[in-house]
Amino acid sequence: MKKQEETTINLFHKYVYIFFFCCVIGFTIETIWCFIKNGYIESRQSLVYGPFSVAYGMGGILLTFVLGKFKKSSNIKIFFIAFLAGTITEYICSLGQEIVFGSVAWDYSHLPLNINGRVCLLYSLFWGIIGIAWVKLILPFTDKLVSKIPIKLSKVLVTSFIIFFIFDVVISASAALRMNERAKNLPPSNIYEQFLDKEFTDERMKEIYANSKKVE
Repeated sequence: MKKQEETTINLFHKYVYIFFFCCVIGFTIETIWCFIKNGYIESRQSLVYGPFSVAYGMGGILLTFVLGKFKKSSNIKIFFIAFLAGTITEYICSLGQEIVFGSVAWDYSHLPLNINGRVCLLYSLFWGIIGIAWVKLILPFTDKLVSKIPIKLSKVLVTSFIIFFIFDVVISASAALRMNERAKNLPPSNIYEQFLDKEFTDERMKEIYANSKKVE
């Protein structure tokens, strides 16, 4: 019973670590790519605090959950599963952001074979290639790495991150929604909204979410 509990805890911790590292790595890759493409550094954060790109974190969770049982499958099978799973997730993330916040963080309308600018063939192919690397290289390395972290230390690290992440999500969502309210000339109705107006001005929000575009 104890071993089963520890296995469950380790599995949960592995997903949290994967989410964290994918968020940070995704943010880093996007920032570097922006510098290479445009010649300047621009924020690619998904949240107001921390170098987190949540879409990459969700992608890491998705690939781990969907592909975890296909470690011995052929590369072709892994490719197509990752191709479909990544494409669907990317579309849902884009649609969700537009519905909730009235903005989008990426637009593939200029690329061929895209669907509503949310997904396109090129990036779907990338999902497939990443899926193969994920199953053959990244997951085995992650399993070894997580197994070496003492469970007591892991509990502290994971719990601390979850608490901070929830706080970050709440503040980020509140700041984004309050920004939309300011655009409608709605004054703050309480102390919390006054705080948001002071700490997360339109200028600061546009700097944090430099890549987001409003959708009319």
